[in-house]
Amino acid sequence: MHVEVIGPYPPCIRCRRISKLFKEIKREDNANIELTHVFAGSEEAERYGKIVDTHIFLDSIGVETEELDALFEKRDFKAIDEWLKPYVERAKEKGLILTPVIVMNGKVKTFGRVPKKEELRKMVREEMGAD
Repeated sequence: MHVEVIGPYPPCIRCRRISKLFKEIKREDNANIELTHVFAGSEEAERYGKIVDTHIFLDSIGVETEELDALFEKRDFKAIDEWLKPYVERAKEKGLILTPVIVMNGKVKTFGRVPKKEELRKMVREEMGAD
């Protein structure tokens, strides 16, 4: 199975976290996962839609990000996702997809958040036809 994590260059802590979780699932479940990082704004990424780095989107709509940046410093993924939730919805309304984006076998599975390992594992199993 081919998994792409789409995000900024260099990869942010959220993209690195997702990649780490996939590597753990690959090792723990002996799953056949080929993992790549694709950069938002690249031709490769744009085939899934208009993908925008979260901070760039927030800047474009005039949202101050000091609080978000502090959460990034703490690496508090749950709090980051909660803080961003209304902006992910706002981006969707504008036809935009916010990073990080997870694509499995060419299908966008989730975006704008960092899923927990068990949610990712379930996606992998469903995509591989095991569940």
